[in-house]
Amino acid sequence: MLALLAAEEGNGYWLPHDINEVIWGTLAFAIVFGLLIWKAGPAIKTALAARPARIKEELDTAAAARSTAEKSFADVKAALADSDKEAARILEEARETASKVGADIVARAHTDAAAIKERGQVEIQSARRQAQADLTAEVSRLALGAAEKVIESNLSEATQQALVESYISQVGAAN
Repeated sequence: MLALLAAEEGNGYWLPHDINEVIWGTLAFAIVFGLLIWKAGPAIKTALAARPARIKEELDTAAAARSTAEKSFADVKAALADSDKEAARILEEARETASKVGADIVARAHTDAAAIKERGQVEIQSARRQAQADLTAEVSRLALGAAEKVIESNLSEATQQALVESYISQVGAAN
């Protein structure tokens, strides 16, 4: 309602009451706008002109970074593939080494067993010879004692010795 009253009193609904205020406001606006264009205009134009170049540079940098990242990714994939191959190679070498070590251990065990068997045979032969010598000595002692009792003093020492050796050789041939 106030707007209708103001329109009836003054210069109309659209026109303000004081035209001088409009003129001075417009003039002040034009001066400030002109100063802005005059002082800030070149900086704004430079910034607007540099913006596409900056955006292009950022896009180029991003593309280079992407290319580097893709290359790094490919290198990592290749390294992983190589590491899988390397792991398989190491496992195969370990298996071969284990089988060689196992074969060496088995061969050494066979050699040791043969050496132990050989030592056992030698010890058995030695024990047999010792037992035969002990037996021979005992038999000769017993035979001598028996011969002494049978013959008492009829035989000479040399005849007795020949008789004992003959008996020993018969006993040795029987074994």
